[in-house]
Amino acid sequence: MTLQVLPPELLEAPKDKIETKEAQPYWKPSSLKDGESEEFRLLGCYETGHAIVGWQYASEIADPKTGDLRFNGFVVTRSHPGQPADIARETDWSKPDRPKIDGSFVKPRKFLAWVATSAARGRLEVLFIEQKSLREQLTEILQEDDDYTWTDEGLANFSIKISRKGAGLETAYSILPKVRAVPAKIKSQWETEKDTIWLPNFFEGKDPFDGKQVDEKGLPAGGTDKRGSTVLPKKAKEKVVDDNEF
Repeated sequence: MTLQVLPPELLEAPKDKIETKEAQPYWKPSSLKDGESEEFRLLGCYETGHAIVGWQYASEIADPKTGDLRFNGFVVTRSHPGQPADIARETDWSKPDRPKIDGSFVKPRKFLAWVATSAARGRLEVLFIEQKSLREQLTEILQEDDDYTWTDEGLANFSIKISRKGAGLETAYSILPKVRAVPAKIKSQWETEKDTIWLPNFFEGKDPFDGKQVDEKGLPAGGTDKRGSTVLPKKAKEKVVDDNEF
């Protein structure tokens, strides 16, 4: 007779186990330091669900134990949210204990999100641009459609280099475009991975890296102005590629 040493419950998988996955590749110009730059190629467009403009604001929620308000991530909306009930209060940075200022709220920020491939890391990323100056510069570049063209698959026949100079209130950002034909490797990568990213998911409170979401009838998620709490995750693993591949 063989003794059963372990209680069977110890062999069961925890029911409350949370499955995790690799951090998603978001990139913000604010991650650059003074004098640094990064180069990208835009992939897809508004029509394909790979470029969106929206608003986000910091939210607060009451702690269930103390009732004190605490940060609850960022809420994303299609249009300016006004002053919703859960918008976060501003912080008084002039005082050592950094108290919140009742009656004064953090302003919602407009953003542009666009899928791109990184020259340095050779992966698909989501550029998350909040700087008005960068959005305006990029808009001007994209309107020069005689010089900066797109393939039939929606891939930019040019790259953009985003640079930063200065720090603090003296920070300035710039974009420099460069005409570059799309390598076959990027075309192949895009064909394989383009359906894994659907930026309108932001507005549904869902993960853009889960691909296009559908309802129980198999129809695309609706375009209603729902709110989604979205916090940008940590930096993902990097892969270096040759300039010729970009």
